[in-house]
Amino acid sequence: MKSEDYPEESTNIKPAAESFSFPVNAPNTSTVNIPSHSAGIEQRILDEVLSVYESGLESINMPGYDFYEFYKSVAATGQVTEQSYNMAFMMAKTLDKTLTPQKLTGDAEFYISKINEVHSQYVAQGQKKLNALQEQKSSEKNKLTNEIDAATVRISQLRNELQQLESDINQKRGSLSKIDEAYFPEEKSVRDKMVANDVARQASVTKLTTIKEGILKFIKTI
Repeated sequence: MKSEDYPEESTNIKPAAESFSFPVNAPNTSTVNIPSHSAGIEQRILDEVLSVYESGLESINMPGYDFYEFYKSVAATGQVTEQSYNMAFMMAKTLDKTLTPQKLTGDAEFYISKINEVHSQYVAQGQKKLNALQEQKSSEKNKLTNEIDAATVRISQLRNELQQLESDINQKRGSLSKIDEAYFPEEKSVRDKMVANDVARQASVTKLTTIKEGILKFIKTI
């Protein structure tokens, strides 16, 4: 089971639910003991990955009867008992009389090493994708945080400007209410002079008219 048999997913990461894209064949129906730390994983995803490993083991099955065939034989019984192991070994001996427990365990190490190789690659791929998602998420968070901070500062500025405008309005209203009082003395003086001007004109005209009429009345033409 070579790691290159399972191509890496596209690096075009999107923050949306993606299906597990390692090559997946039909789900294997063999009984498998699932580690306790798998709790919380979607069963669909777990089944896909388990199927990948099972298919990978089959793809590197060495010629002849070896540990892989023994593994399949024991797994097919669905039981982990001394009897099931002995029965599987007896059947294996009918196919390969040279088979020994030592050969089976040696072959097992080969398969386990291949599983670990592929696992390491998948871990690296998964971590790379996770890092990309974390980076994208962090970038979006920072962008929104900066926009929120900028908007908050702008709101504060607008509030300060509004308070200043309200202060200016109140000050100008106060000044407006005092304008009449401030101009009243000067306006009164001007109005008084205008009234006096009217009175003086009338008095002057009256005097002049009286003299004029006196001339016309009392002085005869020679």
